[in-house]
Amino acid sequence: MHGLSRRRWKRWRYWAIEPFVIMNTELEIFTPDRRSHAAPPLNPAQVAGALPASLTLTECAAAQLRAYLEANELPTYRLFEATNFDLNDITRLLPALGESEAAWELPPAHIRGGQPVANLTYNETNAWEHPSGFLRLFRHEAVLARWFWVSAHSGDGVLWLVAAPSPAAFAALRRAVLAARRESNRKTWQVIGEYGGETRPPRELDSNSHAALVQPEALLDRIRREVLGFFEPEVAQLYRNLGVPYRRGVLLYGPPGNGKTSLIKWIGASLPHVSALSLRAWQGFDSDDLQNVINQWTAQAPAILVLEDLDWLLQQVNVSTFLNTLDGLMTPATSGGLLLIATTNHPEKLDAAVNNRPGRFDAMIELAPPDDALRERFLREKLPELIGADLTKAVSLSDGLSFAHLQEVLRLSGLRAIYQGRSQRTADDVLTSLTEVKDAHESALRGFPADKPEIPFGLGFLHKGR
Repeated sequence: MHGLSRRRWKRWRYWAIEPFVIMNTELEIFTPDRRSHAAPPLNPAQVAGALPASLTLTECAAAQLRAYLEANELPTYRLFEATNFDLNDITRLLPALGESEAAWELPPAHIRGGQPVANLTYNETNAWEHPSGFLRLFRHEAVLARWFWVSAHSGDGVLWLVAAPSPAAFAALRRAVLAARRESNRKTWQVIGEYGGETRPPRELDSNSHAALVQPEALLDRIRREVLGFFEPEVAQLYRNLGVPYRRGVLLYGPPGNGKTSLIKWIGASLPHVSALSLRAWQGFDSDDLQNVINQWTAQAPAILVLEDLDWLLQQVNVSTFLNTLDGLMTPATSGGLLLIATTNHPEKLDAAVNNRPGRFDAMIELAPPDDALRERFLREKLPELIGADLTKAVSLSDGLSFAHLQEVLRLSGLRAIYQGRSQRTADDVLTSLTEVKDAHESALRGFPADKPEIPFGLGFLHKGR
């Protein structure tokens, strides 16, 4: 949620938006049949200065929805505020809600000669569209309405209103949407934050993650006990018997490239019955955004929430706010359990308060660079071209490299074979690529050279010799 709606449209509320009067008599609002929606005659107030854009949009939108309700013989329906976080995926949930026949109806333009935005997309390659307009849900006695705008200063924005006969009907719709989302999100990752806070289509859990994961068996045993075991029925019963909030925090830390993301995928694939959300905080992420994500997570329990790059998130949200939000989670065992997994490449940058109290992060798990045995296992499994002395040499050369570096060796050696027109790698391809990656890694550790490198192109080349 961003643009003009950032702070206004944050949470489900039971606030009804009653019929209103536009006091600026010069403003015309167009209904679906293109007739002006006339306001009752009152003493017009003198408008000093421009009305806030957010107020104008909200009143225009409310008038459009009220006109739709009148045209569809629903005059007693009340208008409620909703949030994009709650409803952005409503189209894909229609079958689960028993509303497969529901279809979006384009809203009228807000201004004379205008054209409403029918769909919002982010770029030419992103085909996932968000319809705008009115969506009538007959089974749930509700009408959903969504409008889009684009701002040169704040990007795109979205406004949601919901019409229902009563607060109880609105609350029932909310429960139905949450239940449908919870069920549909089994065996998927819900990724929040790739495009400025917009939740993307769920991603299927990677069933190949078990085969692809290379980690010490002792580490995996600990994950099975302290992470996967958290959702076992007998563990839930223990939390219930002891009256302990059924939640756990796990912090994965270590240098980049050593398998934190791969391990998280493995955990998700091992818990297909548990909802899984992944948050990547964006520039401008704030405490309201955090609370919205927490609300989504808790509503789907049993559920996992992954906070990637926790140190970056804590640059966007005050540490105290973050901790108070976590401390405020009181979840009975009957909710199914809440597991928080955070990652960081720089644990030394975290505030000491983040991990000094159980319930925030109960387990701190390091993912260190692979040792000789783990590198040998990786090379043997991924690069069968290496045998005997070549495998021993590769293990020695790879000392100090991460799994990400080893994946780069895999890629470079394959490209070398392709360049030479071969369908298989050779041991020489692998060893040569390994040497290149090793040299590049050591050069990066030393930093840039003191003397600037020669630039054989661009302006530097044009001015050379003058």
